[in-house]
Formats: sequence, C-alpha cells, structure tokens
Amino acid sequence: MNPIAPSTRPSAALLLSGVLALAAAPAAQATVLTFETSPRVATYDSMPQDYGDSVAADSQLSANGAYQNLYQQGYSWTPQVDIRYSTSRPGEFPQYFHDNDPEWPGVCFLWSWNFRGGKAIGDLSSDPAKAMPVGFEYYFTLTPKAGNLAVVLNSFVLNDYLGYGESVAQVVEWRVAQGSPTGTVIASGTETLSDGQNILVATGMNSSQAVLGPLVLVLRRMAGTEDDIALDDLDFDQVGLPSTSYNSTALGSLGDGTNSSAVAIEQPGAIAAAGDYSNRYGNKERTIIPFQPHLNPASNAPFTIEFWANPTASDGDDSPVFNRISIGDRSGWAFFQRAPSVGWNLRMYDGTGSNVGWDLTGGTATFNAWSHVVATWNGSSARLYVNGALASSTNASGKSGRYLASTGATFAVGAYDNGDAPYNGCVDDIAFYPTALSAAAILSHYQTASSQVAGAYRSKVLADGAVEYLQQNPPTAEIATAGANHTVSFTGILAESTDLVTWTDLLVTSPYQIPAPVLGKRFFRSHR
Repeated sequence: MNPIAPSTRPSAALLLSGVLALAAAPAAQATVLTFETSPRVATYDSMPQDYGDSVAADSQLSANGAYQNLYQQGYSWTPQVDIRYSTSRPGEFPQYFHDNDPEWPGVCFLWSWNFRGGKAIGDLSSDPAKAMPVGFEYYFTLTPKAGNLAVVLNSFVLNDYLGYGESVAQVVEWRVAQGSPTGTVIASGTETLSDGQNILVATGMNSSQAVLGPLVLVLRRMAGTEDDIALDDLDFDQVGLPSTSYNSTALGSLGDGTNSSAVAIEQPGAIAAAGDYSNRYGNKERTIIPFQPHLNPASNAPFTIEFWANPTASDGDDSPVFNRISIGDRSGWAFFQRAPSVGWNLRMYDGTGSNVGWDLTGGTATFNAWSHVVATWNGSSARLYVNGALASSTNASGKSGRYLASTGATFAVGAYDNGDAPYNGCVDDIAFYPTALSAAAILSHYQTASSQVAGAYRSKVLADGAVEYLQQNPPTAEIATAGANHTVSFTGILAESTDLVTWTDLLVTSPYQIPAPVLGKRFFRSHR
C-alpha cells in the first residue's frame, strides 16, 4: 500500500488557493470600471458610458513601483477592491493622454490605461514613441480590501486606437492568475486586434472560481508594431463569501461561529507562535453561535469565559463577547470595554428586568495592544482577570449577587447578537470551560501566549477542558494513522486529490475515516 501523503497544517496561502464554496454566497454585484472616456470606445453590457465610474485625481506611484489609482463607482457605491497596475519592469507605468492632447483635441483620454511607449518605457525600444516590446507584461491586480470578499473577473475590453494606419495585427495574450502574476492560471486566451478595433474579452470565470485574495489580470504583447493598445472596462464581481470561525474542541462544527459579511478574517493574532490569526470587528460586524446548552450551564454550575482583545477605539460601551437575553427579563452575561483606564467590565444578569446581579470592572483596556480577559463563576461568585492577574472580585454596590443562566441566548463576538454595542478591533482565542479555572491556570495561559512553540497555547486550552474554542484561524487538516486505518480530522471543507492539481470536495464531517483500501497517493486539504 502506498502511504497517504502527509497534510498536517496547511498554510493560509494553501488553504485560500483551493476551490471556494460559494453556494450560500449572496448575489454578486457587478462593477464595471471604465478607464477611458473617449466616445470612440464601444459601450458594453447595456451600460451607458458615463455610468459614474471615475478615477481619483491623486494617482501616484507606490513605493514598490506599482501604479495605483482610487476608484469610486457612481450611485453612492464604492467597490471594496483595490486595483493596482504594474509591469514586468518595476517602476514602469502607462503613458497618459489628456484633455489638450494635440492629436485628439477636446477628447479626454486622461483615465485610460494606455500601453504606449514614451518616456516611461523609452529605454525598451529604438522607437519609444511607437513600440511596445514583444514579451512585455502588464499586471492589473484586484485585491479585496475588507471583509470576506472574493473577486470574479467577468470581462475586459482591449482597444486598438484608430489613426495610425498600422496594417500589422496586434496580438495580446492574457491570463487571469491567482495571487500573483505567476500564480495558478484560472483563465487564459489570445486576442488579435486590427487597427481601431475594440474586443470584449469574456474570461469565463464563475462564482466557484472566486478568489479570496489578489486576482491578477496579465496582458502580454506577443506580436505587432502598433503600441497603442488600451485596457478599458474591467467588469468584475465582488462576492461576499460565507465565513466561519471554527471550533477546535470535540464538540466540532456544533460550536462553529458564522461571521457576518464584512468581518475581516485572518488578521494578526494574539499568540506569538507562527500561524495564529484573529478576526477584526467594527461597524456592527459579529460572529454568531446560536444557543448552545454547553455555553449556558445551570445557574449554580461553574464556568470560565476567556478571550484576547486588541481594541482600536471605544465609546466606553463596546461588547467584544456577549451571551445575554436582552428583551424582557435579562439572563446570561456580557463583557464590555470601557475607557482604557477603566478597563474591562463583566455583567451577569439575575433574571429580573434589566437587573445586573454581578458587575465587575478592572484592569486596563489599552488601545492597539492585546489584553487577555478571563471571567470565572464558581456557582456563587465571580472573578475577573486581566493579563494574568486578578482585576476584580468585588461586586459593584447595589447589585443583587444572583445569576440566572440563559436558556436561549445567542453567543456573539464583536457586538451584541443584533449588532448593537459594536466593538472596534480584533478578538482572538475565545474559549469557554465548564469549570472555574484557577488563578494559576489563567496565569499559565497568559504566559504561554508568548511562546514561539506552535500549538503550545492551543494545547493548554484543550488540556484545561474547553468545550468551545474559536481560534479564529484558517481551516486545518490532520491525518492520523493507526494500523491500516487512516483518519483525517479537519475544520472547514475537506478536499481530496491524487495529483495536487484536481481537488474534489468531500461531503463528510470530521473526523473522516478514509475508506480502505487506499490505492496510490491521496492528498487532503481543507478550505473555506
């Protein structure tokens, strides 16, 4: 029997390179950016040429030599996709026409991306005014800027300007690559343009090929002598991807949280070891886990809530972690971020109106720094720890000292379950335990977070009995072998391949026992 190829913790890049499951994604909204306003350019997709797309006037060369413009589409909708231009020779950028161009008086070419020679690339040809070198590549990189957005490039227009009378056809090879100009090719083709011709090029991409991360359109000049070839009308969809915060305990997917569409995933995490990520929240974005009994033990039963938070701002009433019934008689609990000098606040409700049974505040809630926040309940009293130290065990004056566990609360990270009291910043490593952790255990967790040993913090959390653990990390897959049995434990969607090229999603749950016999090589990876 050939061994199964190991696939222990795929990197984030590998995970994002898989086929993305978009069955539950909302309908895409196409964005057409028109880079050139000449009346000689045809209108496509039944959209008027002056639809409202524009390029900001503060165009500039970025530090790495890539050309960058800011785009805003009309009708008060701004694409959340950054588009940059660069070439196979760093520092090179397009030549622009403008309103008073003597060759085309009164015609505005200011916003075309025009592959023309001139001073910008004059050293590449003996005739810089007319030559665009064969083999030269132009890169247009589309990168989602916020949240769980992916990009589908539907089409673009290649334009060969009239007026030069060139008889040699222009041949342009194009490809859509994932991640970088040399990344996996999703779509490709070759176009031949005669003088003055516009060609609408459909890429053939569909929603299953949406890319979470950079998507690069590469244009390569293959033949011809006329250099004036323009790119117009990039038509792309920005697609909101369904996203999950994966539970790492034996409870499995029952403890997974669903992120709202603009939660920014895979941000730098609180744990020092490589491969740790967090989620960034703001503007009412949140992660939701429907009511689970394991997050709501009986009122007199012990429990611990633990998380790391890195706030960027606060109005003094932000809720990073929440598990409360808010309508009518309140039950459950909620955390609040107060002013930095006031610190973190735990409120536990006693089931009478909006009465707070326990109200503990302490520590500091420093902006732009990670805080380790833990609350314990031993069945009769609460304690609050911040950064490994006891911050408060004294109930606020006038509180009842009682606690009523909820029988229907939604667990939320980043805001209330309805989006109120939004928290601004990152939250990482949220854990819930059915015991009251000791002060020594809490300090050990805080100290272990600075370890560079991969998995050290996770091991500590699981060893202390967490029943819910949202690491906020990408999906993982691990293969365990016992005799002739091979089992894959994973989060996310498990995919299988025999050649590392073609991947098939398996509609299975974790852990997955690979059917015997295993013939040939079998590769596994997980993805969102």
